[in-house]
Amino acid sequence: MNPDPKSNLNSESAAAPLWLIAVFAGLLYGGMLYVDRNGGDFNAQVYAPYHSLAELQTCQPAKGGDEEVIRLGEQRYAQTCGQCHQASGLGALGQFPPLAGSEWVNEPDPARLIRIALNGAQGPITVKGQDWNLVMSLNATTLAISDKDLAAILTYVRQAWGNKAPTVTAEQIAQIKGETKGRAVQWTAAELNAVPVKK
Repeated sequence: MNPDPKSNLNSESAAAPLWLIAVFAGLLYGGMLYVDRNGGDFNAQVYAPYHSLAELQTCQPAKGGDEEVIRLGEQRYAQTCGQCHQASGLGALGQFPPLAGSEWVNEPDPARLIRIALNGAQGPITVKGQDWNLVMSLNATTLAISDKDLAAILTYVRQAWGNKAPTVTAEQIAQIKGETKGRAVQWTAAELNAVPVKK
């Protein structure tokens, strides 16, 4: 019996679409893998520069006895400092320096950071190896932030975005306020560097 040439033709034309379907399926699978790795699991809490909720959580404040203080600090930060330094703590290029990874934020002794928060900073300053020329007019004094709230804000900032500095207390804020009573001008980097700090 002779094979039908038409049936041969049909099987060849059927093979071509199967090949295309296999290629399309491979591309679709690769695309899904890419989105899965880089899409933040479609979670609204995940935003650039983070790629997943797990990565974002590693940069959040440490859990522990200070959870309530950190929660308050995060809320107050969003209402005050976050408008300039951003929710990510990365600041705004050429305007507001980053708090995430900043040497000023991560010093074990918060004496210099408290001074900056209380009165602001001005003039040239280096943050994370980058030079800035600051005019920080908004500060805890002009915004009338209480010692308790400022301590919470600074504790949050010192423990968020991968920062690992100790907590700040309202007593520390009150002490620095007493030491700098009557100061109405912003701090310069030279003045801040002259402040003795505990290592």
